[in-house]
Amino acid sequence: MNKTITYFKLAVLCFSLQLTQSCTNRPDFYFLDGSGYQLQDYQGKWLIINFWAEWCSPCREEIPDLNQVYSSKRSELAIIGISYDPLSNDKIRQIVAEWNIEYPVLASEPNPILPFKLPNSLPANYVFNPKGEMVAKLSGTQTYESLTKLLKTLEKKSE
Repeated sequence: MNKTITYFKLAVLCFSLQLTQSCTNRPDFYFLDGSGYQLQDYQGKWLIINFWAEWCSPCREEIPDLNQVYSSKRSELAIIGISYDPLSNDKIRQIVAEWNIEYPVLASEPNPILPFKLPNSLPANYVFNPKGEMVAKLSGTQTYESLTKLLKTLEKKSE
């Protein structure tokens, strides 16, 4: 009888561990191409989360600068775009093409799970260090110069 209870407890423990492991490996968000990621996948790189909206003209104005930062620092930095408004994936794809957004943009379906709140104003950029810690919240239009200067300052502080 003791062996049966022990085997049962072991089976329940194994099942629980397997269930927990499968839950933690589930993506927090998906990109428009269908690939799934967790925020922790970006540890080891700087990360900028860019919030934008279709109706926000300053958001559109900063896209070329974000594209330039993304293309020039791709080995050490990632940028993720997020629509502030809950638009369909098809509508987001249309905006990405129209605005020529070169960095990955989150799909709205399925709903992303993110460990921070939406910003109060747009455009907004959240900066994470390579350890995965949010180190800056930027409000207003950013330029290539303002972003690269901030990243240099943050990198020096983290040394």
